[in-house]
Amino acid sequence: MKREKRLTKRERKALAPARPAQPHEHKHIHCVACGKHLDPEEFLAQGSATWIQCLHKSRFATCTECVEISKRLLAEHDRTGQPVQSAQAWH
Repeated sequence: MKREKRLTKRERKALAPARPAQPHEHKHIHCVACGKHLDPEEFLAQGSATWIQCLHKSRFATCTECVEISKRLLAEHDRTGQPVQSAQAWH
């Protein structure tokens, strides 16, 4: 009795229908210092949130109240090369 030829992974993948990409409805942004949820409207002119940047050109969201703390966290990140020690997110 001869075994049936099985398809390779590449062949199975080619035969499978492509799955549609899942659209991401909105960005989920939190302050790096306090973890507060920030809505995109808060980043508009004279808003209550802003973006700051580390030396590696990565951008991080922060509340206007937490800017100094966030800058200290990013300075530590730049100095050590470790990931930013951000606060746990909350809503």
